[in-house]
Amino acid sequence: MNKIVLSLGSILLTVCVLSSCKKTETTVVPSYTVPSTYNFDNVEYSDATATINMWSAFTAYLGKSTSRVLSQDTVNKLWNNTGAAFTSEIVTNLPNTFTTLNNTAFGIASKTDDAGVFKSLSDSMVAVSAYNNAAASEGNPGKISTRLFNYTGLEFNQLVAKGLMGALQLKNIIQNLNKVASDDNSTVIQSKGTAMQHDWDLAFGYSSLPVNYDTAIAYTSTVIDRPLALGGYFKERGSYIKAGGTIFEAFRKGRAAINAKDYNTRDNSIATIKEMLEKTLAAACYDYAGIGMTGADLASRFHALSEGYGFVLALKYRPTNSKLTEANYQALLNIFKTSFYRLDADASHAALKQAQTILTNTYGQLQP
Repeated sequence: MNKIVLSLGSILLTVCVLSSCKKTETTVVPSYTVPSTYNFDNVEYSDATATINMWSAFTAYLGKSTSRVLSQDTVNKLWNNTGAAFTSEIVTNLPNTFTTLNNTAFGIASKTDDAGVFKSLSDSMVAVSAYNNAAASEGNPGKISTRLFNYTGLEFNQLVAKGLMGALQLKNIIQNLNKVASDDNSTVIQSKGTAMQHDWDLAFGYSSLPVNYDTAIAYTSTVIDRPLALGGYFKERGSYIKAGGTIFEAFRKGRAAINAKDYNTRDNSIATIKEMLEKTLAAACYDYAGIGMTGADLASRFHALSEGYGFVLALKYRPTNSKLTEANYQALLNIFKTSFYRLDADASHAALKQAQTILTNTYGQLQP
């Protein structure tokens, strides 16, 4: 009888030990506040800022093609950041000066997925710039109004600028966000914080949002600390889906959560950021497909289609859990690869309407 009592006692003791072990393993997250601005200790993302500033300057140079024949040598140097190619003409009202960019140890080529593809598109803009005094027509590059198109009605500089919002900007944001779950969050490295904090900050830097971003402000090119690249489209094409405010809040909430070791909130913030960045690309593409049908003149329609095509290229770099299937992505790509003269000649706009349907079926309503 005593032996039975002892056995039961041992069982009860074992249960208590296991129960107490569970309690000690539970992480208690302290209460914390999320600041209204991206204001945290040990924030450093200068490489991200320099990269987006290089994007701005590089695409600005390609845009000069309407009034001059571009230099292939200059495009090569800007792409690789060699030969002090950044100048005050194309580096205007940016956080980095042209001297700072020239002294940066990397170029946008090293930060871009499918770099060869986008360099080839940039080189095509150089070739088309030789026709900036010619009149464009189907089969012939040249100008329509003040814009410069290739023989299919495409603006290569728009294809590069918008495509790089995926291959350069989105790619780097996702790459850094994907690292944080396995990063160290205990050891502080000088002014960069922990590895987890730093990778999160780099992702925020690549979003190109000011630390005091305000969705109510219409940022102009005279504002140095303004949203650039995809960040500029949060308001321009992403206002209906409330992209800017949602993404900015998620970045602030995620960084505060990392500080407090609240990893569930961090992971939810990552999911929100990825979803809304992709959805912004889709919203822009949807809108430009619409303008491609309804624009007041041929130049504005072709310009919109060029931008829409660029955003399709950017969607290639969407998150791995994207709702956009590969089949539907290829369908979008095939539509925008079509000669714009052919798309414009179709009074029913069947192909462009199909593109919009794919986007809304995938992402829901994207525009009013």
